[in-house]
Amino acid sequence: MNEEKRPFLVFITYLQILGIILVVFGHSFHEYPDGYYGYSLTVYWLLYSFRMPLFIFVSGFLLYFTNFTSGRKRKWRHFTLNKLKRLLIPYLVLEAVTFFPRSWMSGVADDVVPLSVRSFTESLFFSDRLVIPYFWFIQLSLLLLVAVYGYLIVADRLHIPRGATMIVLLLFLFSLRYWPVTFPSFWALDRLPLLGLYFGLGVCYAAFHEVIDAHIRWTSPAIALLLPIVWLILFFTVYYTEWTWLCSIFGIAMCISLTKLMVRHNIGIFNHLSGANYIIFLLSWYLNVGCQQMLHHYTDFPWWVYTLLSLFAGIYVPWLAYRLMLRHPYQRPTRAIAFLLGQSLRRRPQ
Repeated sequence: MNEEKRPFLVFITYLQILGIILVVFGHSFHEYPDGYYGYSLTVYWLLYSFRMPLFIFVSGFLLYFTNFTSGRKRKWRHFTLNKLKRLLIPYLVLEAVTFFPRSWMSGVADDVVPLSVRSFTESLFFSDRLVIPYFWFIQLSLLLLVAVYGYLIVADRLHIPRGATMIVLLLFLFSLRYWPVTFPSFWALDRLPLLGLYFGLGVCYAAFHEVIDAHIRWTSPAIALLLPIVWLILFFTVYYTEWTWLCSIFGIAMCISLTKLMVRHNIGIFNHLSGANYIIFLLSWYLNVGCQQMLHHYTDFPWWVYTLLSLFAGIYVPWLAYRLMLRHPYQRPTRAIAFLLGQSLRRRPQ
């Protein structure tokens, strides 16, 4: 591996891990006694202001960095087939096997899932019908990855300057917010106007990171202090307005500064989770539900006990499964599970 790029890869790895921790944490407030799953908590909305934009941003960054910066650019067909294998197979498998027990447990869960062919079909294609609610991220990611990769390939073949390519991409994704149409929930299209911009920003940062990093001293004390202050000010002034996207961008920038500081000062508290973020995303819902909704029916603990159990179990039970697969990568059961989860068992850079 090129050593001059190694710190940059670690910084992105830390962004991925920080993102998945925030996602699991955000799904762990179900038993907060406000009747709205913690929605009345300010900390919930503080995290919400940038956690999914951060997740989408990292996806866009990795799309460009791993395919166009590293020289491993593939044909659109090969790229699409790879993403279908990695994203669509685990999505379909987990949604399908979860649908039936989820419908049988409708009396325990918050809402009813009818046991019918129509309900099953809708649960596979509509983001507001999913039995694993936050799998809309897989739908949206697959859509953006395939579409934007195709756009970049075409622009590259036409020899369009990289700057012009990125400007058109950003303008298009930003303009979706103001289209006079209602986007359907089919394949998470309704999320595209809200989150597509951050994917484009991730692509642009990967394309121009050397220039951007030369002008922004991410690890300087002034920047590290200024970014969270601006993010907080924006949150309390414009977050619930049409300028919400600006607050989210500063939240992402704050995370970039934080993770670059961690790399610079060799703070490796995330190292043990490296490579496990995808399997944590895929499996954490089961732990969230088990530690909150199901456990709550048989015990009577304070709400924060369920939250902590959900957070740590949602992160570390899938992580243990990942470590087990790494330890036995060539055994047939392990290979079968890894294939179904779209999980690569190659070790990530430490």
